[in-house]
Amino acid sequence: MLAFDDFGRRDRPAVVLVHGWPLDRSIWSEVAPRLASAGFRVLAPDLPGFGESQTLDTKNPTVEGFADAIASFMKRHVPRPAALVGHSFGGYVALAMAERTLRPLSGLGLVSSRAIADSEAARKGREETIGKVRAQGTAALLPGLAQRLLGPTAPASWKDEAAGVISRAKPDAVIAALRAMASRPDRSDALESFKGPLLILHGDADALIPITEISKPSRHVMLRILPDVGHMPMWEAPESTAAALNEWARAAHRVRS
Repeated sequence: MLAFDDFGRRDRPAVVLVHGWPLDRSIWSEVAPRLASAGFRVLAPDLPGFGESQTLDTKNPTVEGFADAIASFMKRHVPRPAALVGHSFGGYVALAMAERTLRPLSGLGLVSSRAIADSEAARKGREETIGKVRAQGTAALLPGLAQRLLGPTAPASWKDEAAGVISRAKPDAVIAALRAMASRPDRSDALESFKGPLLILHGDADALIPITEISKPSRHVMLRILPDVGHMPMWEAPESTAAALNEWARAAHRVRS
């Protein structure tokens, strides 16, 4: 069972927002109401083990396992095809779900995410982080991660907010997601073959996933690069982020302006 926030009327076209690591559904608090006001039903779940959701029940966590949980959530709460957005790690989950056709999707969006697999150096870094979290808890991620999540012009209050969300994360969930990310395959082909409207939204000041690593499918894609924005565009540029999501979601659901 996944905890979630639900905005807007239930009879409206659905948009599902999946948060990144090591965060929770609260990151969408500035964007979800704006999308709901634009005429969508917006659901923002906590991934397994994060926020108020139950832990993923497996000894070998994978991105596919997290995708299964989101697919089950959508089957339970969204009767018709929804537009799915994933932020960072949530983007890996969304791509896995799209690749495995676990649930019909009317649109796919990646926010501060990518389709390629980890490099060997990145995998090694994740293993090192796992060791630190085991020894020190999620405090081992602070203050460095909170600072790197945000661009250089972000208010200090957002860095405090990020630190708060990170400190609330459960160590077991943080480690599970790190293992899942390290073992994920390259899903560039899955992105390329997705038939519905695609959105790629990225900040050009992202210190965690550099803009040079964003996915660039050969077919038409809605690409939005936000200037001076880091890894958290839903906080740093909520109006621009919501506007991009609104435009993409309208295309996904074929809603006229």
